Amino acid sequence: MFFKIDRNYFIEEINKCNRIIDYKSLSPNLTGILVEVTAEKISLISTNSNFSIKTSTNNFENGLEIKEAGTMLIRGKYFLEILRRMDDEIINISKVETNLITLSGEKSEFTLNILDHLDYPLIAFREKGTVVELDSSELKKALNQTIISVNEWNQKIVLSGLNFSVDNDIFYVTGTDGFRVSRKQITLNYPLEEKFEANIPFKGVHEIIKILSEKGLCKLVLQDNYLSVLINETIFQVNLLEGQFPNVNSVFPTDFNSTIYVENKKFVKLISRADIPSEENLSTVVNLILQGESIFIKSNIQLVGSFEEEFKEFELRGLDEQNIYFNSRYLLESLKTFETKTIEINFIDAKKPIVISSSEDLSLSQIILPMSSN
Repeated sequence: MFFKIDRNYFIEEINKCNRIIDYKSLSPNLTGILVEVTAEKISLISTNSNFSIKTSTNNFENGLEIKEAGTMLIRGKYFLEILRRMDDEIINISKVETNLITLSGEKSEFTLNILDHLDYPLIAFREKGTVVELDSSELKKALNQTIISVNEWNQKIVLSGLNFSVDNDIFYVTGTDGFRVSRKQITLNYPLEEKFEANIPFKGVHEIIKILSEKGLCKLVLQDNYLSVLINETIFQVNLLEGQFPNVNSVFPTDFNSTIYVENKKFVKLISRADIPSEENLSTVVNLILQGESIFIKSNIQLVGSFEEEFKEFELRGLDEQNIYFNSRYLLESLKTFETKTIEINFIDAKKPIVISSSEDLSLSQIILPMSSN
């Protein structure tokens, strides 16, 4: 096996594969990256117990020149270290023995031991199934706006990730930890007649965010208990979480007693001031009191201090009396997901969910359950 390739490109692709590897695996071969070289292209493959990735490039693209086909199983982290220390734009990689390869440029040459590729498992990447096509940047934004409501360590396994679902021509991304709900809608270019619902684990969502590009399209392919994300020449495949994701539609109220219209940045700063730091790094319970033309924000951390501020820079529709307690971190994280100038905070009463939305972006909704005043 012998090929040339652009060093910076190869670093980027190996890094994609290296990120997901579990270096605590009892099988040494699973800590490697499989490199398959044919006459037409080169493919890199890595896997762990939950997800797998395959990235490819064709001959004569990204500086690739294939001289001889072959297969090798490299130790990703050591391979990356060597590549980063080299200065050459184009590097040569050749397999000189069964367990030995060389990396060379114009001035330097490194020799590395490799693993036995014959012991690497055969991974079936699913590219056929129920397909949804989305704008990559739009999906990336949706995942970042909803991942805040996911608790990776939730006792209910199905809640330890995000839910993808389609209803007609609307693609929904939903997260909940039982105390809050984040939901984002993306309109598809066509209605989907087939059922599409998948629960993506927390770590899998983060990897998808990393590989999504800022432009272009991506495909989500659902088959059996796997979701494949296809972006350019990369396939990321994740094992889905088992269980029935709760129907959150019932927790989204539509009728409210009070709605506050406020500039998002100003309200973020207000709640940030009330979010008193503590040694335990716990979230602060904030009390919002709506009285006529004023909002009073209060908080108190025992043995640390208290905060109170009157705020008048808002518009109100509905009842001008509310008294609600909430988790400051939950509210701040929800507010920061909105890129709009103004937001709407909708209340029913002290015991019903608070809904945060914006008329400038109807695709995003955040729900927070109020806290007890005790």
